[in-house]
Parts: sequence; structure tokens; C-alpha cells
Amino acid sequence: MSHVIDRETLLLNIRAARDEKLRLSDIDMLRAIEGSSSWSAFNTAKTDWVTYRQALRDYPSTIPDPYADDLSDVPHIPMAPNEADPSTVNPSSIEE
Repeated sequence: MSHVIDRETLLLNIRAARDEKLRLSDIDMLRAIEGSSSWSAFNTAKTDWVTYRQALRDYPSTIPDPYADDLSDVPHIPMAPNEADPSTVNPSSIEE
């Protein structure tokens, strides 16, 4: 039996996850910028975090209407600059 989530509930959950990632990124962004060892590194870190935070704010608007019952067409939530993209992690490099 397929359970279909209604759009309002989906968006409510997406916004909650997005808001949490924005909250967590406040301190992570400051740490990354403060830890920059050069002006170039500072500008790169700042740009990466500003871009990421804007992508998070825009994320709910990327949800298609209508969307597939299995949510396969719902884009993944943006990854923070300090998060590893799971699709690019080599399983043999993960410590046990």
C-alpha cells in the first residue's frame, strides 16, 4: 500500500528541516570564515556559505507541483560546504 503525503505536510517538513540547517549553519559559517588563513580563503568561504544559505531559503520553491507519489522528483536538500555529498563518498574511506 502506498502512502501519499499531502503537499502541505511535505512543505511543512521541508521547511522545518531547512530552518534547522539554517540555524546550524550560523555557527558553522562563522567558524569557517574565522578559520580562514588568507583573504582569498575568507572570500571563498564567505561565498560558499552565502550561496548555500540562499539555496536553503529557495529550496521549498523547487518542490514540483504536483510531485511523484514516491517523491522521486523532489530535489535533495542542499548540502552545506562542510558536509560530504553521500554520492561522492568512497565507502572504503569511511572509518568504522
